[in-house]
Amino acid sequence: MNALTSSGNGGPVLSAQHLTIQSKQKKILDDLSLDFPAASLTAVVGPSGCGKTTFIRSLNRMVELTPGLSIRGSVIYLGQDIYDPSVNPVMVRRRIGMVFQRPTVFPTTVFENAAFGLRLVHEDIETIEKSVEEALQRSGLWEEVKDDLDRPALSLSGGQQQRLCIARALAIKPRVLLLDEPTSALDPAATQRVEATMQRLKEDFVLVLVTHNVGQAARVSDKVAFLHSGHLIEVGPTADILERPREALTQQFITGRFQ
Repeated sequence: MNALTSSGNGGPVLSAQHLTIQSKQKKILDDLSLDFPAASLTAVVGPSGCGKTTFIRSLNRMVELTPGLSIRGSVIYLGQDIYDPSVNPVMVRRRIGMVFQRPTVFPTTVFENAAFGLRLVHEDIETIEKSVEEALQRSGLWEEVKDDLDRPALSLSGGQQQRLCIARALAIKPRVLLLDEPTSALDPAATQRVEATMQRLKEDFVLVLVTHNVGQAARVSDKVAFLHSGHLIEVGPTADILERPREALTQQFITGRFQ
């Protein structure tokens, strides 16, 4: 099987199960299990070096692009293990898209940036045009660029570029969108627009957000998972974790008293 074809069984859309990732020097993630239900936004928080980025990259097999890492455990998408040898990692990344910390736009037009993934799979022009418009609308960028889609993408502001990257990921119609600190390089106004986009998208997609910003987690997420030294310390509804954490480590982190 080269594609992800399972229709699921009513459980979580995406689930990490006993995930352990190790380099030659240390264990980066240790037996981590976490479910991601439909129409939700989970914020993954924790101190620098706790394994947040490695974890989110494991959810669509991008972690395999880092040499020297061993991976044990499973990531189940719609009932199927994405690490099964029969599964094509390219198909995984179509279903489970990713947006990075810094905008990665290509030196071409706004339209062609949004259409990039669709061109790769040789969609017809009618499908491309329809999908690009829909993706730009979902990303909150359409009204700002609809009259100038041939504008160079690099002429957009940083916040607009990041929303264009979100549109590019959405154009190929994933079920899951991974966001690795997508606003850390943006000013407050641009951050607010990207957060508004995330809040809209979580109504229809599974979103997983890595953020160093506890305030951002409070504003946009439904659930918070706190990582420390590769371990999942605590996970639960956002208000419970940020206002009534059970674990001392979580309390120290969210109150800024973390050592």
